[in-house]
Amino acid sequence: MGKYFTLIILLFLGSKYSLAQQNYIDHTIKKGENVYMISRRYGVSVNAIFDLNPGSRDVIYTGNILRVPKYSTATSSSNNTIINDTTVSNYIVKRGETKSGLSRRFGVSIAMLEQQNPHIISMLQAGHTINLDKTIQETQPKAKTGEHYVVKGETLWGISRIYGISLAQLEAANADRLSEFLQIGQTLIIPDKNSETTIDGEYLVQRGDTKFQLAKRFNMTIAELEEKNPHIVTMLMAGHRLNVDNNTVVSQSQEIPDTQENPDLIEDTITEVDTTTTSNSYKNYVIEPKETLFGLSKKAGMTIEELTTLNPNLLTSVNAGDIIKMPIGVSGTSTYTPPTSTTSTVDSTDTNIADSTTKIYTNKNEALFTNLVTETSTGLYFYTPFSSEELSSPEERQKMISVNADFQKYIDFFQGAQIAIDSAKTLNLDFDVTLIKKNIAKSKITIESPHRKNAILVPFSETSSNFPSIDSESSISIIDIESNIVSNDSINVYRSIPSEKIQITKTLNYLAQQNANVVVISDLAEARNKDLILNTLPEAQFLKADNAGFFKSDALDNALNKNKLNYIVFDSEKTIVLLNTTTALMGKLSDHNIQLVMLESSLLPKQTEVSDMRFRVLKLIFPAVTDPQNKNDITDFENKYEDLFSAKPSQHAVLGFDVTFDTLLRISQSTSFEESINTTVSEQPHLKFDYQKTNDRNYFNTGVYLMQYNSNEGMIELNH
Repeated sequence: MGKYFTLIILLFLGSKYSLAQQNYIDHTIKKGENVYMISRRYGVSVNAIFDLNPGSRDVIYTGNILRVPKYSTATSSSNNTIINDTTVSNYIVKRGETKSGLSRRFGVSIAMLEQQNPHIISMLQAGHTINLDKTIQETQPKAKTGEHYVVKGETLWGISRIYGISLAQLEAANADRLSEFLQIGQTLIIPDKNSETTIDGEYLVQRGDTKFQLAKRFNMTIAELEEKNPHIVTMLMAGHRLNVDNNTVVSQSQEIPDTQENPDLIEDTITEVDTTTTSNSYKNYVIEPKETLFGLSKKAGMTIEELTTLNPNLLTSVNAGDIIKMPIGVSGTSTYTPPTSTTSTVDSTDTNIADSTTKIYTNKNEALFTNLVTETSTGLYFYTPFSSEELSSPEERQKMISVNADFQKYIDFFQGAQIAIDSAKTLNLDFDVTLIKKNIAKSKITIESPHRKNAILVPFSETSSNFPSIDSESSISIIDIESNIVSNDSINVYRSIPSEKIQITKTLNYLAQQNANVVVISDLAEARNKDLILNTLPEAQFLKADNAGFFKSDALDNALNKNKLNYIVFDSEKTIVLLNTTTALMGKLSDHNIQLVMLESSLLPKQTEVSDMRFRVLKLIFPAVTDPQNKNDITDFENKYEDLFSAKPSQHAVLGFDVTFDTLLRISQSTSFEESINTTVSEQPHLKFDYQKTNDRNYFNTGVYLMQYNSNEGMIELNH
């Protein structure tokens, strides 16, 4: 009986084994593959592979055999999707995916993605099938009539200028294909420059429209436009529907209406059009105290660019008493009455001084605002590739950008700086602004300033050797903005942007103060910051992940300490390594106390690539140059910038505002510029300015925020 029972058991196990054999196939792991890629190839779920291969949750090795189930109820697929080093076959686009994300995932450019999948050029949609052969050489497509192919260095603003259209027109024509950033290889639709939106005597305001433009377009004064549409008196906004007289509509090309049915209309129409294009359309206007460029542009119903083109001197400074040209419909006196002897006290904590449209960022800066001196003037200089005439001319700026697209960052910087200059003017600060055009033929710049205190802002100078020496009898401070200038014997250099080394050092110093086990994970033979790490944390362990982000068997377990807090310092730029590393770490949280750390803010991926849920679970610690919690002030600045320039501020525009405004506050103190640097830490909307002296003539901004993700929403700032 026992023999029969044993035989039955063996037969049963054998049948199960035979059945199991039929339900999976053996896959030989190739170099660069990971479990996710293999699961997509066979149309099964990752968990189904993990169930058959328990060890694959931690690591897989090239050449080893991986069992892959033939069927998976979780994610069965009849498309037989294949993704490997050379091929993408039958990939079905999922909802929420973008061309930018797919190009990064597959390791190809957007141009190549569109080249081999022309059905996605106009729009990528969920359900589209993607096929790629990466061995095919990429060819740059030729734009069709009415289209533009985006190349490196181009911006939406620059493209709109090339075709003589507004930024609003370009954005409206490409609303379905523009994401957060303009992508190299994108194909944009170029709309007709004379396109307009009018329906039965109504006009729908487009982004970038101004009262001045619309009044000119519809043959009326700004006052008449506002009288017909009282809802725009305070502010004109995109989406407003305007009441316009359809019989007097003039297109942007200034076409004359058909007069065959009414010959008497000819003279009136021509007269009306002509008056909008002659000097009779403008009057002399005297700038009143505390008026700003922003406020003047709003009063004129013009953009800043239009107003400064009409009045180039405004690009340098806005001075009470100066006479400028303004549209006739603008209210205001044409003569200037000097203020009486009555003085007024400016409240240093008031965020809406004199002009409610200009917000002054006084929070956390009371020490600087308390000691402002308005009785004496100072000098502010910018060292740039532009002269003031070139900067004030859109045509000249575009000409320079066409020669070198890198010049766009200077324009962005100055647009941010202009808002800072406006803000400083509302505080009654007295200063002169001068542009010094770069000239590599000059080895010395002689500055004959009438002011006791002066500052030179030097943004984005390519090499320190190109910066000339300064000869000045007055006190001058040089503010370095990503320029790496070398100081000389008589002038201090203040490096205003915290370097990556300062970010790393601040983070390491914080870790050193905690009694923790530190493990550094990289995907390189040696961690990039190994020397810096060992100088501060000599007992740190170093662990290498493979290209797919997996560790050798038991390597992570051996590095972790169950009795201590474990700081896992992530030192890799590869998203796949971050994904698999964090997955492995989250699997260890039940037995270990683990926190993820990044030494540089540049290593943080976009939320479209990695969900911040992982960072909240692992309580990620990272350094930040800008304060991610100061959302109100940042949003205020972004809204104002977008309102003025019809574009979101770039990082260079952010630097233009923060550094310029902070510098103006410091050279306007009752003490010297250097003393304000030594005694006062300031915080502008984005940047903290905490300067430390490194030698006799060099100061470095060490204003770094050390942030930690909360388990729930939000972040906290760590004391360091």
